Amino acid sequence: MSKKLVEEMKKLNKIKLSEELDNAVKDLFTFRTQASTGQLSDVSQIRKTRRKIALIRTLLKEVKI
Repeated sequence: MSKKLVEEMKKLNKIKLSEELDNAVKDLFTFRTQASTGQLSDVSQIRKTRRKIALIRTLLKEVKI
């Protein structure tokens, strides 16, 4: 994760973070489907998306506390 992305995510409110989480989960599903059918050329997208999901979930927990 780039520091720039982390800082951008920290500035978002709870609603925007939830929307970003939904989009990231959908992207992860798409990437996994493409990887299983051999259509995904950049397999590292799966790992990046999983890390993005983890970051968003962490930030949502921080907001909750």
